[in-house]
Amino acid sequence: MVERASLVLGLVCIVLSTIFASRHNAKKHRYPPGPPGLPLLGSLLDIPTEYSWYTFAKWAHEYSTWNYVTQILNAKEIFEERSRIYSDRFCSAVMESSRNPTDTVSAHRPPTVMTQELVGWHRNFGLMTYGDVWRQRRRLFNQHFKPQAIPAHHAKLTQGARTLTQLLLESPKKFLKHFHRVPGVTILDIIYAMDLDPQDDTTIEDLENAATTFADLADAKGYLVDLIPILKYLPSWLPGAGFKRQAAKWKKLVDRLHDEPYHKVKSDIMSGKPRPCIVSALIHDFEDKLDSSGAEEDILSVGATAYTGADTTTFALANFAFAMLLFPEAQQKAQEELDRVVGRDRLPEITDQDSLPYTTALIRELLRWRPIGPASAIHRSTADDWYGDYFIPAGSMVIGNVWAILHDEERYPDPEAFKPERFLTAEGTLDPSVPDPAQVFGFGRRICPGRFFAHAALFLYISHILAAFTIEKAVDEMGNVVEPTPECEARTFWRPKPFEASFKPRLQGLEGLIHTPRN
Repeated sequence: MVERASLVLGLVCIVLSTIFASRHNAKKHRYPPGPPGLPLLGSLLDIPTEYSWYTFAKWAHEYSTWNYVTQILNAKEIFEERSRIYSDRFCSAVMESSRNPTDTVSAHRPPTVMTQELVGWHRNFGLMTYGDVWRQRRRLFNQHFKPQAIPAHHAKLTQGARTLTQLLLESPKKFLKHFHRVPGVTILDIIYAMDLDPQDDTTIEDLENAATTFADLADAKGYLVDLIPILKYLPSWLPGAGFKRQAAKWKKLVDRLHDEPYHKVKSDIMSGKPRPCIVSALIHDFEDKLDSSGAEEDILSVGATAYTGADTTTFALANFAFAMLLFPEAQQKAQEELDRVVGRDRLPEITDQDSLPYTTALIRELLRWRPIGPASAIHRSTADDWYGDYFIPAGSMVIGNVWAILHDEERYPDPEAFKPERFLTAEGTLDPSVPDPAQVFGFGRRICPGRFFAHAALFLYISHILAAFTIEKAVDEMGNVVEPTPECEARTFWRPKPFEASFKPRLQGLEGLIHTPRN
């Protein structure tokens, strides 16, 4: 199995034993071997809440062929060549209204009642079941985030990078807060024309708290109401119904995230004072349909989904600072390249990207070394399928082990090391033969549609930080070096726990460079 790692790309297929048809035919079909499971639950209880991707990789080596619940599969074959079957999400039945009511597969869909129905995240199209509504919303999203559309966002992304640089100069000890706040404020401006001060906690705190509920729900790995949906009808005051009280609090935040920014844009348009942004463009496109179709809900979904995606940039920036503390030689090489190409009398621009291959390689290595979502989002098969001699019944959960793919020793030798050079030729140019770590953004038809925007954002943020500062280990009041903690929050997303770092300015007149008008 190990020697085929470059082809067999570390996907985990968890076959749920709750599907009646598959249980009925269990003796007829040969299921993928793997760890023994329990009735109804299968091996769900064997999956740890933290670092699950390590467990998946361990199982891959323990079982040459997997038992009933898990198997390593070929990512390209499953998620791309068989995308018609494996493009669904493991989501709530609340979204099934757009599907065929006689679809027996949908009838067996394990619901995520807490996230979708009670908290209200069913409006996020990234969590929706594969179908016409999902395709419509993704198409609208793609209009404004496809490669050809990204240049329209460069000016605001660059301004965001300048704002981040200014904040790091003024209050460097709050760098984790700045990493969290600036990407969110920038995307809010792009989506809704919300010109917010990143330091104005009162204005955007609720929006941030709403976005945070998604990570909290994902990290919780499900609630009892997800297994027993009838519990959603319990009165919230009843002992044991604390999940209902929590869901009600979160739902207010999530509904506000979806509704308030949208209606502010709509109000500005109706008052004759529209401001250019993605939502105003979408409202204009659907001007005659807002009241007579689902167009308004589509726009609400696109806007809020784009905003919640800003968290991935936040996590990547935290991982970047952490990596620079551990691997200062990589930081030095990137700064030498920036000094040579950009110089010290200005800050980087997006047009410098092609001339900065080491910086680009550093970002690719960052995403490979510490992937933001190491276990990927859960896909779901919508029809019975065979992989080789093994049967995968409809309704199976399919998880892409991103970490295993990006730490494949044949693909990336010495995978635990942080080596941006692995993406470069001997001449220092980007090596097209080394695979880009694209799996960090997902697979097949469900790959993140905002990945091109994320690449542009990360380049501008990281190149600005590298040009303007040297990130070093912090020193306490006694002059002792504060070593960064190796501990991470590694559940759904992979990010370091709060740590200290020193951002030392390396350019003379940095304040003036930040505010110098761009050509």
